Parts: sequence; structure tokens; C-alpha cells
Amino acid sequence: MASLRVAVIDDSALARKVLKDGLAAAEDVELCASVGATALALAKCADASPDVVVLDLCMAEEDWRDSLAKLRRGFPRSRIVALAHDSADGRAALAQSLTAGADDTLTRPTSDAALCVGARSFGAELLARVRARSSMPAMAALQAGLARAVPESATPRAPRSKPRLRIEVLAVGVSTGGPNALAEFLPAIPADFPVPIVLVQHMPPGFTANLAQNLDQRCKLRVKEAAEGDLVSAGRVLIAPGDYHMETRRAEGAVSVTLHQGAPENFCRPAVDVLFRSVAATYGGNAMCLILTGMGQDGMLGAEVIGNAGGLVLAQDEPSSVVWGMPGAVVRAGLADAVLPLRQLAGEVDRRVRESRGTYARGA
Repeated sequence: MASLRVAVIDDSALARKVLKDGLAAAEDVELCASVGATALALAKCADASPDVVVLDLCMAEEDWRDSLAKLRRGFPRSRIVALAHDSADGRAALAQSLTAGADDTLTRPTSDAALCVGARSFGAELLARVRARSSMPAMAALQAGLARAVPESATPRAPRSKPRLRIEVLAVGVSTGGPNALAEFLPAIPADFPVPIVLVQHMPPGFTANLAQNLDQRCKLRVKEAAEGDLVSAGRVLIAPGDYHMETRRAEGAVSVTLHQGAPENFCRPAVDVLFRSVAATYGGNAMCLILTGMGQDGMLGAEVIGNAGGLVLAQDEPSSVVWGMPGAVVRAGLADAVLPLRQLAGEVDRRVRESRGTYARGA
């Protein structure tokens, strides 16, 4: 069985032991580093990046934001699971870590005594998170033909010419680095943007509501975590809740969203592909999709469906992405009609939507 390489970074020797014991019983896990500082993990795993890094956000001698940034640069393909105490400050740090590049979060007992008492259940939960966030299942799926691989060296193909259709919806997919990207992109969309926005951000349950609230305070549009039956209408942004797929559907002349807990796709729920396929089914070619920063290739197959229906596909460029996995997969597959820096995407989206509807004023 292939080993899942895991690095643990925690300045508490006791916590490292509990974490190590929680992972050691698994035959598919290789603990490649168990250290008290980020620099030590980077040095110890310099030759072979870990599949997953478990990072304590509450280390006394390190700022977790700086640690996350270093790990993202040093291990660009690793998944990061952030740990913090189960307290108000700890939960706030975990929520913020998701905007800074963490892929998942886990709270732990607030004291050493409680950590020891709950070591078995905590270790089991940690192991589940590590396995869920590993890139190894995705690689195995690719090798088994369950998803289409896109070679790193592939040359982007020129996008096919498409008929001018009236855009009726914008669908967005984003993952690692997404909250910060959304905090720049969505507030730049004007209040009179004429079409609704439906959005999947890979996040654990409980965090998408907070993301929606934060964005709603910054944006000219109304932003909310989607609920079953919410209408998809101009002036609002609907974000799929963590652990729920979101799809659009049309009934009696109106479009709404439906939520469900179907099987994960691309090891994600919500999955961008699920949303994009439903958008193509609901709107046909009258749709635009946008792929922002994120690890993996979720959204590539869905973007292909939208593109084949006649819709437009836009992607964030590599230099402005935290991880150019998802947008890179779309670009290398030759599906993107435009590839732009994050700072230019809102203007480009607004221009293309208005031009398709005959309401764009040149020079405005």
C-alpha cells in the first residue's frame, strides 16, 4: 500500500506525541516529520513534499499566517490541515486560516489533560481529516481513469469561436486561497450587475456562512449562504454550504437552487463540477463560468460542459493564484476563453455580461 506522507508541526512535545500516536496506527500513513517549527519541517521534507501538513496555529514563537505562507511556497502541492484550541480565539484563527491557504481545520481540546483524555477520538478524527485532504486518492483516481488527467506540459489550445448569447448567470468555482480572491473580486462587481452569481468555495461545514456574512458586508451585491429553494436572481450571490452540493433548477419560469449530500466529486462536497453541470442544464449557452485559485481540477469537466453548450469560460492566471490547480487544468485543457489576473476579472466579467445583453457603454 502506498504511504501517505504526513508532516506534523506543533511546538508542544505532548501534542506531537498525541498526533503521532493518532497517525501511527494507520498502515497507509508515513510520518515524514514531527517537529516544533515550520522551518524544521521545510528542511526535513525538502527532498519530497508531504501529502498533508498538520499545522498548529497557536505556536508561541511563530505567527501562523507567516507559517502558512512559507508552507504554501515550500510545499505548493501539499494539503494543509490547521489545528487550534476549541475556544473563541481558536475558532476565529481557524476561520481566518481558510482565507490564508489552509485546506481544512480541526479543533483540539483546550488543555493538555483534556488532550490526553480525548487522545483516541481526536486521533481518529485527525486521521480522517488527513485522509480526506490527501492528494493521494485523487492521484489514484486519475490513474484508474475516474477523472481525466491534464498533463503539466500541455499547451493551451485556442478556444473555439462561440455565438454571441445573452448571458443570464455567472457560476464561480474556487478553492485554496479563495476567500481572499473572493474578497477582491466580488466587491468590484457593481451594484447593477444584471445577472445572478452562484458560487462553490471548497470549505468545511460551518465556515461558508461566516464567509458569506463577511463578503456581504464588503459587496454591493447581496451575498448569502444558499438555502434550499433560494431564488437565483440578479443582485444576489449564493454560496454553496459546506458539505452540500448545490445545483440550479428551473420550474414555472423561475430558477432556484437545490442542495443535497450526494457522493463527493473530485473528493469535494460541494463540488464545482456539480454546480457547473446543473448551470449548463438550466441555462444552456446563456452562462458564464469563472474558475479561480484552487488545488486539484474540480470544475474542469463542468467548464467543458458549459463551453460545449456555448457558454463562456474564464480563468484566473497563474501569477495571481495561490494555487494554479483548478484554473490551470481549465487552461491546459484549452477550455478558457480568457485568462486574466485577479484584479482584472471583475471588469472583464462585467463587460462581457453587459455586451452580451447590449447594455455595455464603451469608455464607461
